[in-house]
Amino acid sequence: MGNKQAALENQQKLEAGRKALMSSTGLIETDCEFLESLYKKNAGIKPSVNLYGEYGYDPKVSRWTPDGFATYMEVHPEIAKAMFKMMDEDGDGTLDFDEFAKGYGFITKGSAAQRLNLLFKIFDLDDSDTLDKAEVRVMVRTIITAFNDAAVSSSGPGGNSIAAQAKLMKAKKAAAKVDPAKLEKQFAKEVERTTTAIFKVCDANKDGDIDRKEFLTALEPKSAKDPTPKCPEIVKVLNLFEGGSIKQWNCLGKFIEVNGAAPKEGDFDKVDPASSITT
Repeated sequence: MGNKQAALENQQKLEAGRKALMSSTGLIETDCEFLESLYKKNAGIKPSVNLYGEYGYDPKVSRWTPDGFATYMEVHPEIAKAMFKMMDEDGDGTLDFDEFAKGYGFITKGSAAQRLNLLFKIFDLDDSDTLDKAEVRVMVRTIITAFNDAAVSSSGPGGNSIAAQAKLMKAKKAAAKVDPAKLEKQFAKEVERTTTAIFKVCDANKDGDIDRKEFLTALEPKSAKDPTPKCPEIVKVLNLFEGGSIKQWNCLGKFIEVNGAAPKEGDFDKVDPASSITT
């Protein structure tokens, strides 16, 4: 009788834990089951253990480190590093299940603000917790070019969702019709236009740097009567990541690996926030 009661209580705790996780992240039950299994498998935890309670987590022996996360989730190391930094709330260098599951939910199901926060971490190249002009240019250029490269090199639809497939195939068809030199000029123009728009909206004190709080103002509505984001250019960039899996971010890591993320000399040129921006 005691064993049955204990099993019932454990099941109730499991269901309550999953319900709370789904409510806070937008994950569904099959997502929770997948994450539980993956986490246990790579942490040496028995399948019967309930991860939504006290399960004996020990950061000293946990294999969910930055390197482990990149390996187990099949995420490019450059991107895994930023994802891990965002997930590791207590900064102990490992992920407990709560950090791992919530972080996964925020990345795959999260809001535009959460995706923007992740981009901030990826492209804060000097770890200053601010983005300067060069870093913003690198960010915009990397995203635009990486997604185009992913589309052109793919033999079929990419991503794990209909939305992701449609975006990549649309880019592939469009790129096939444009001369590479002309396409490069179009990208350069788009990079400058988007960078200028971001600074015009976000660099409120005009000091040439954007901190995390300033960066998020790009998503604020223009006014109480106009819900349009202050910076639709950054929303356009963020939409490339909507509806996909964690692996969808890998195109950024692969691009950085091949081309580097170091700013070019011209990236340090002044961005004039007063310059005209055409949409």
